Amino acid sequence: MNKLSAALVATVALAAVCGSASAQPELIANPRGIVQNFDISNVGPILTEMGAVWQQAKAPSGQSYMQVAVGDNLVLNIIPTACQGQNNTGCVGMNTVAFFTGADLNYQTITAFNQRYWFSTAGISEDGESAYISRYDIADYGIARGNVAASIVNLVVLAGMFRDELTTGTKTVSLEGYAEDMSARLLNGRGLSALGASTPHITRHQAALEETNELIQVLMKDRDAPQNKIRNVTNKK
Repeated sequence: MNKLSAALVATVALAAVCGSASAQPELIANPRGIVQNFDISNVGPILTEMGAVWQQAKAPSGQSYMQVAVGDNLVLNIIPTACQGQNNTGCVGMNTVAFFTGADLNYQTITAFNQRYWFSTAGISEDGESAYISRYDIADYGIARGNVAASIVNLVVLAGMFRDELTTGTKTVSLEGYAEDMSARLLNGRGLSALGASTPHITRHQAALEETNELIQVLMKDRDAPQNKIRNVTNKK
């Protein structure tokens, strides 16, 4: 099992990524070493070191991207973006996307998941036949190799959770039961929050993602929290 797959399995099981939480190994060597951008020549070696299997591909537009196999049951697409050099080089953006098809997609579940987990963006295709989860990273002034690895692993974890939600959802086009879906997500995440400071940084981030939505709901009710007012503008003929 490669490290990306181990991260997914371990988080679902509320355990450490590769062994005990107190003996967490680094995902990659020299995690604080800086890469200047998300060019394939920089991201590829990080993926290889993590044990992922990947290949370079080209989209119909001509954009180069990476197809990344995580274990036997998950595939990511990593797209270097905001490229400043010739031939898609000097890319300071990285869009990582996982697509899912083959299930009755529940709009309610996708909306609830999207609001619960701020680290990623979840959505559904226009024809309603496929769903996706994505993450956008930036490296305008370079980025640590370890941050690249951690971002990918965290998305792998969420992609696994997203697939589970899609599998168990019931197809609907309304938001009926949305509050119940959000409540279920909260209860499912209590185990992550309970792990506390002793967990590896990956599962700590999952716990923080669970807590973010709660904090926002609290602040929205706090009269002392800064608010941005919107002024209605009427068109004058």
